Amino acid sequence: MSGDFSLSDRKRDILLSAVGNYIDNALPITSGNVQNTAFNTLSSATLRNELNALEEMGYLKQLHTSGGRVPTSKGYRYYVNSLLATQDFDSEVVDSIKNKFVKRSNFILDVVDGLAKNMSDVLKLPTFVEMQNHENFTLKGINIIPLITGQALFLVQTDSGIINNTIDLPDGVSEENCKDASKFLTTNLYNKKIIDIIENFDYYNELFKNQIKYFQEFFVSLTETLKTYSQSHTFKTHSSITNLLENPEYKDIDSAKKFLTLVENEDKINEAIKDIDDTSNNEIVYSIGEENNNDYADYSIIKANYSLKNGVVATVGVVGPQRLDYCKIASALKFITEEMSNMEKELEDKGGDHDG
Repeated sequence: MSGDFSLSDRKRDILLSAVGNYIDNALPITSGNVQNTAFNTLSSATLRNELNALEEMGYLKQLHTSGGRVPTSKGYRYYVNSLLATQDFDSEVVDSIKNKFVKRSNFILDVVDGLAKNMSDVLKLPTFVEMQNHENFTLKGINIIPLITGQALFLVQTDSGIINNTIDLPDGVSEENCKDASKFLTTNLYNKKIIDIIENFDYYNELFKNQIKYFQEFFVSLTETLKTYSQSHTFKTHSSITNLLENPEYKDIDSAKKFLTLVENEDKINEAIKDIDDTSNNEIVYSIGEENNNDYADYSIIKANYSLKNGVVATVGVVGPQRLDYCKIASALKFITEEMSNMEKELEDKGGDHDG
């Protein structure tokens, strides 16, 4: 950003130290605490001059005439850009999320959602998950398993994991019939996108009518399952009021209510996320304070996109006050991205087993 390169090494070091210390302790920045933290060889007068200069340059601001300073959106942005340059990630937060995470699904987007919930618990901040492009997932296999309840378990393998659903089993259909139907549907729909199957329902339905009756009945159930899944899970947030109130920024009840209202309004968060320019090549995108739309001008949004071959399928992120531990959040998002990459590789390996 403009103005970054005008900072001397000393101003840069003072700014990064001051912002980092403020993030850790939420104490206003003064020449005294900067001196005590890292710059005891510099006089208070010199530090005051440097802090005054950083304020004039727009990196810091004073809350009150006699009080200390706090970082501005520009100050946080400078800090984050330096963080991105070093990529110094926090292994403790990654371990905490790993320890909490138990994979209960074979569907990649459910796994993303589970990781985001764990991230919210560990970071004590609201997290969001936006699911995209379900309809572009491709079908890799169908397995229909009869249950003793008179129903059947539908397992639909896609290039993003397994979608499952329970359906009513047509009368007189045996386990062997289910195997035949599984093989028939897999052979005829292999590598088709979900959207193609839904949009061409009439074509496939007419085609399968000439086959065994229950093949066509299972196809109708399959299409309904795919339609329901592609229309669900679009946007979710995970947050805890208790965790929210642990932030010093929200000890004031009015500030807490304002933020809580924004967090609970998923449409507003979704709108703010869509406004963020993520055309950069950065794996993790930060939108800080005044860089956001008006509703979120006092907050920061950090997000990471997760992509498969068909493009972005999920966006995971955090929303909170500008005073955030950006390193911890970046570490958590990077861990989720890596977990998803590992899972995608596992799915590709399994996909090689198809013989249809």
